[in-house]
Amino acid sequence: MPQISFEFFSPKTITAAFSLSRTAETLAGFAPQFSSVTCSKDPAKTLDTLRALQRTGLGRVHAHVTCATQKPADLPAYLKAAQAAGAEGLIALRGDAAPEGLDVLDLIACAKQNTMQKIFVTAYPEVHPLAQSTKSDLDWLKRKQDAGATAAITQFFFHTDFFLRFRDKAADQGITLPIIPGILPVQNWTATQAMARSCGTSIAPDLAEGFARAEREGRAEMMAIAQGSELCDSLIQYGAEHLHFYTMNRAEVVSAICTALGKARKQSPRRVA
Repeated sequence: MPQISFEFFSPKTITAAFSLSRTAETLAGFAPQFSSVTCSKDPAKTLDTLRALQRTGLGRVHAHVTCATQKPADLPAYLKAAQAAGAEGLIALRGDAAPEGLDVLDLIACAKQNTMQKIFVTAYPEVHPLAQSTKSDLDWLKRKQDAGATAAITQFFFHTDFFLRFRDKAADQGITLPIIPGILPVQNWTATQAMARSCGTSIAPDLAEGFARAEREGRAEMMAIAQGSELCDSLIQYGAEHLHFYTMNRAEVVSAICTALGKARKQSPRRVA
């Protein structure tokens, strides 16, 4: 049975904050190895969300940190603040419009200086949209490994073969750090297609038609659970030891997929009380 982990983002409203709390308490029952919080445009909101998730029983929580939201001189203080808010590690990202002189390697180096135990980076089974080539993309991942990254989490994908080919190519390039497949359970097919276009994720015509038909027939959630469960099961069969779920702050589909994979959810102690 693989390890699992969850990603959340900072809520923008009070209603969304209560919804996130309920989602986190539900998913905490699956005993994730860790959870992560994406970096808000206002990093202070990320810190607030870290503190809130600590109260839901999720266990280890890591903070996303992007070059785009940090100035080099401010980075050490922010990492210390993230640790104080409960972050045991970070997911280091470049982000858009990164400040001059700050890149992911700087984030990794600073995290090591702050004795963060886990330093995750991103990987792209279908090549980063801004990468010059597959090789340059892998070269950059190798640089992140050599700088001290402890694991990589992939961009989401919908077809197992993309992950398997990427994993094999990474190994050929001397990349030995664990590569964790990122899974995006479909919560809204229209929004999912837009996200896929923005990050270069392929959607096969039969998959697109299947989701379109499921929406017309009022069984979109059933389709999402079936597709996500099949993808995860295939990855497990090919040796994946960890699955990272992009929850979109919703528990229903994620919970159903985890249950289908044989993960038993324990009731939260907060709920028992």
